[in-house]
Amino acid sequence: MSRSTFSTRYLVLAIVLLMLVSIVNVADKELLAPVVDAVKVDLDLNDTQIGLIRSSVFLAALLGQLFWGPLSDRWVRKYIIAIGTVIWSGLTWMTAFVTGFSGMLLARASMSFAEGCFNPSAYALLTDSTPKRRHGLILGLMSLTYPVGTAAALVVASLIGTQNWRQPFKIYGVIGLFLGILVLWLIREPQRGASEEAVEAVEGVYTGRFSFKEFRKVLAIPTVLLTFGLDTCQASVNWSFAFWAPTYLTRYGIAPNSEMAALALLPAILGFVFGAVIGGLLIDRLRHRTPSAPLWISLAAMVGGLVMALLVFNLFQLVWLMTAAFFLGLVTYMVMPAVSIIFFSVVPPETKASTIAASNVVLNLVIAVLSIAIGWFSDLTELRWAFGGVILLMYAVGILVVLLLMRTYPRDMEKRDALVENRVEVE
Repeated sequence: MSRSTFSTRYLVLAIVLLMLVSIVNVADKELLAPVVDAVKVDLDLNDTQIGLIRSSVFLAALLGQLFWGPLSDRWVRKYIIAIGTVIWSGLTWMTAFVTGFSGMLLARASMSFAEGCFNPSAYALLTDSTPKRRHGLILGLMSLTYPVGTAAALVVASLIGTQNWRQPFKIYGVIGLFLGILVLWLIREPQRGASEEAVEAVEGVYTGRFSFKEFRKVLAIPTVLLTFGLDTCQASVNWSFAFWAPTYLTRYGIAPNSEMAALALLPAILGFVFGAVIGGLLIDRLRHRTPSAPLWISLAAMVGGLVMALLVFNLFQLVWLMTAAFFLGLVTYMVMPAVSIIFFSVVPPETKASTIAASNVVLNLVIAVLSIAIGWFSDLTELRWAFGGVILLMYAVGILVVLLLMRTYPRDMEKRDALVENRVEVE
């Protein structure tokens, strides 16, 4: 089915539904963060064990990407999303019944493995379903589901009470099961490459097909490898803030309790929401003037984020810190749609999902190591140096990566456009 057969009404419905699934996806992954202090007491855990649990989430996601990514490029993506959503939601519900460290680690890891189905499949499906000139907005809307999902986890945990930490896992498990069924019923599968300009120009069909030989060529593209680095930097910042910030706020007396610490993150999350949409809209607007628009947005995000992070970790009054955190989220999250657009501008359509999955493998491995490192270094010294040091380092590396992309991106984009044009056949 080509993109032209999709009505505007269906596209709005599909985007909203997949955004809801993504929100639950992120919320499930972050449900432990706002209740971590209560879990530590109830299950008798220390910071190192919490770091290991957090690390297991990303290591399992890494393994999941190796499975789900290639499958998404070869099979029906809506089936993958529906099946994966049902599985991870069931595992989220089961997390409410764990009784110790090993049970929590297994529950979180298995849930994360199943969740790995979503991003590769959903991003590829939506960009094949919508006009290319709107991809910045679409990817921006999908990107804002990360902070919204994090907020959903924080708010529900705070309203229920962190001492009742098992209830949110039950609630989100049931919601996810319902959404998985809706995906199977409502989402349609688009033709791969349907939104490519070369395809639309001649009302043709893109004939490229996924193979591991083709994907190995993708892994040799300099822009792809550098963008793996950029994606890892932004993800390390975002996931580290989502998990460690509530503990940081209570440990240093910035917030009076865990519930207030969770709610104190809402301004930063609001900034992330605005940043994702603004970043996508700016890219769509600026790409008419320069093909390197995603790079300039990424550079602004990394530089602005570094400046604001330095400020955040030197503020100890809650109101001022929340204000700075809003602007940190605003500038940082402009990079989210940029990363996906860079990928999709230099890789063939039949390798979109596998490319996103490969990037997720890299970033999950790095975040797993950083999660252990933050917990371990926090036990040795203090959380501020461990947590803040990782955040500042990732911003600095992100700036360097974007500067290197300035040299490789235009050339790799031209090669990709020529390849796609050669694989289009007129119907």
